[in-house]
Amino acid sequence: MSADNRKLFEMVERMPTFSQSVVRILQLTSTGDAAPKELVRLVEHDPILTMKVLKLVNSAYFGLGRQVTSIKQGVVYIGVNTIKHLAISIAAIGALPRDNTAGFDMDAFWTHSLVTGAAARLIAQRQGVPRNDAMAYFIAGLLHDIGQVVLAQGLPAEYREVLQAARDTGTCILDRERERLGTDHAEIGSLLGAHWKLPAELVEAIARHHDAAGAGSLPPLGMALFAANQVAKLMDHPDRAISRVEPLPAAVQQWLGLSLEGLVEALDGLPAELEAARAFVQVPGGRT
Repeated sequence: MSADNRKLFEMVERMPTFSQSVVRILQLTSTGDAAPKELVRLVEHDPILTMKVLKLVNSAYFGLGRQVTSIKQGVVYIGVNTIKHLAISIAAIGALPRDNTAGFDMDAFWTHSLVTGAAARLIAQRQGVPRNDAMAYFIAGLLHDIGQVVLAQGLPAEYREVLQAARDTGTCILDRERERLGTDHAEIGSLLGAHWKLPAELVEAIARHHDAAGAGSLPPLGMALFAANQVAKLMDHPDRAISRVEPLPAAVQQWLGLSLEGLVEALDGLPAELEAARAFVQVPGGRT
């Protein structure tokens, strides 16, 4: 079965969209020089978004050591860029359906996504990425596999076959997607990211998170995501059996100064980071 381009776009367009508030935040911050006052105004215009952002800002993930009671305070303490990425994460988690008829395990999906995001953020910190930019690495990890959700929703019968074939043969789901659907979740995820008007660097990272052959041209965000995804796959439950741990390409190893085994050892703070990151799928209206 080969999914034509029109059907792929139709699947993506049927996915829930972001609230108008989040769309306007993405528009405002797209140039990188958003006025903090305007961002505060946009977020505070949406009471539900405000509540969710403040819940995350005050979570253990940021460890601010004091209660933040307004979006204005949040911008001061964690920055405009981080507030933007909080809005993206809240919107994306809220937009992705919880259930499907394809037999795709959403709990396992969110667990893998959280581990990938937490590992990517730690890698960013290790590589000296500024705090206000490191949040983008976490969001890339959180959303890198969103294409799987689109496929499970849009082609449930076909994707059930893909999942079963991957489990039965112990082979990588990416290969079975390409074989049976003529596409893969990385491509579909990038289409959804573009449809949601996510930042271009995030869309590229989603599109290329399996691009070992082109790793030499990946930006730091892409390299960190590739590596974090392998770390997370090493931690996946063996019964999932739909992922293949890929060795780190030479370019990624050179950037990190570590092999995959060395990276796992270096990320000794991952369990604590993951525990703090669970706040992202426990915000009101989010997924647990």
